[in-house]
Amino acid sequence: MERVRTDKNIPCKLSDGAVLRSDVYRPDDNEEYPILMLRLPYDKETPRYYDEYLDVPRLVEAGYAVILQDVRGRFASDGEFYPFIHEGEDGYEAVEWAAGLSFSNGKVGLFGMSYHGYTQLAAAAEKPPSLKAIAPVMTMGNPWGDILGDEGSPNATGKFETWVLGSIVEDQLKRRNRLDRVKLNSYLEDMAEWLHYAPADEWMPMKELDPNSFFFDVMQDKVDPEWKENAKVNGKLKSGEIPALFMGGWFDALLGSTLEAYEAYGGPRMLWIGPWTHEEMTGQAGDKFFNNAAENIGVDKMKDPTEVHIKWFDRWLKDKPMPIEKPVHIYLMGKAEWAAYDEWPCADNVKDSDVYLHSEGFSQTRSGDGGLMLQSQKEQTSSALKLDPEHPVPVFGGGTLIAGHESGMFDVKDIQDREDVLVYTSEPLAKDHQLLGPVKAVIWGSSPSELFDVSLRLSDVNASGCTYNIIDTFHREKVASINKPFCLELDIGSTAYLLEKGHYLRLDIAASKAPHFDVNLNNGKTTKTHADGKAAFEHIYHGGLTASRLILRLVEEKS
Repeated sequence: MERVRTDKNIPCKLSDGAVLRSDVYRPDDNEEYPILMLRLPYDKETPRYYDEYLDVPRLVEAGYAVILQDVRGRFASDGEFYPFIHEGEDGYEAVEWAAGLSFSNGKVGLFGMSYHGYTQLAAAAEKPPSLKAIAPVMTMGNPWGDILGDEGSPNATGKFETWVLGSIVEDQLKRRNRLDRVKLNSYLEDMAEWLHYAPADEWMPMKELDPNSFFFDVMQDKVDPEWKENAKVNGKLKSGEIPALFMGGWFDALLGSTLEAYEAYGGPRMLWIGPWTHEEMTGQAGDKFFNNAAENIGVDKMKDPTEVHIKWFDRWLKDKPMPIEKPVHIYLMGKAEWAAYDEWPCADNVKDSDVYLHSEGFSQTRSGDGGLMLQSQKEQTSSALKLDPEHPVPVFGGGTLIAGHESGMFDVKDIQDREDVLVYTSEPLAKDHQLLGPVKAVIWGSSPSELFDVSLRLSDVNASGCTYNIIDTFHREKVASINKPFCLELDIGSTAYLLEKGHYLRLDIAASKAPHFDVNLNNGKTTKTHADGKAAFEHIYHGGLTASRLILRLVEEKS
């Protein structure tokens, strides 16, 4: 192939007069090619979007013209940036603009991860005629709910603060000639500590740097309800026909929302989930490294995610045969291998198994009496779960996307030694158990205030006592009757993990997950809007008519 031709800041004029600017990479000839476009808010000049996440030169070599476009109000593009609200209409117009370029053959595909995964879903929901395929990676279809929670849900204040301060505000200030580099760098250096500042809706870094930012609209619940509703695209995707390649990571903070979008999608679809984090698709996930995760991936031994994308777009933009037979590709942790299925969650050869929480009421710490058993205990008991807003239980590992905290698998036993953590451990496993699919829980609890917060984490304990997190969740419930038992049915998350013979399965329960989520102040308020609270005790129940349990999806042994 001839060398790559690069054209910088090509204008795309929208119907309202705003101009979006794009960098174009294409074969240096006079032929027409299908277009692959990435629409992002993080600066199209950033090397990561050229040769790290996906390899743009390889996409060009495969016969595509690649366009990287700054979205409205970001970097080289005109307009005012406000998260999510313009991406559907702007995406529609950008796709049709790209289809009409002189080097385009009229067929367009979209690719990108995270926010620019959402830009694809929002554009696909508008059904531009020239859009033939998308490839949303580690993303969400209900962005406001995923960032700060739907009404009554916990608010991911730490994630939103990290995103705005770490990725958004600098360009916003530059555009208004208000950037104080020294002050911004000072806040960035101490961002992990600032995530604990309360109340979050008066967050000092943004109050000083950019007091009129959309940040405060979001934190203070001032976003136009119509904007928030229009940004939800999962429901609109049910009638879609544009093929979509979804990719997620077992330790990505957006795995749950990626799967929600995948499950809602009505068009042809493919799903890949690897042992990846939001930052890494190398196989490194915290303290664990997973072989066969970066190269030769899937049962079809694709070279890497770039090749998966090329094969996907070749199928829908070039009418080439698809060499990947199955639509679902899942990395099996513990086996260091991939498996392919016809659907996800897979229905064949799996069954749900109940595992009950046991305790005489002293399940605090891993030295307590908490157990996991196949049968429920007859007597009803409860363990007191302390929540002290001054000393909340910290987030550690898993799908974490906040400053100062890594994603992936870590030894979490030190957290399980805290007095404000309940711990339930099985007997040594008599055989291997393969978890495959969603893990659920039925939890009986009571709350000293109108808000009940609960964090659940499943972990794998080896013979030496090292305890590695597998999946976790955080949930908030508005309580009808204070200090009265009630039942919650919760999704802890999805996984594909081998629990080995001789290991132990462990569940730990806390009432906070800071600073990822706002902290319950035990007075009906949280650190999103208030700062003063008090220590108090929730209760988790076991046995009798209030038998809390896990529901594990296990692969059945072949007879």
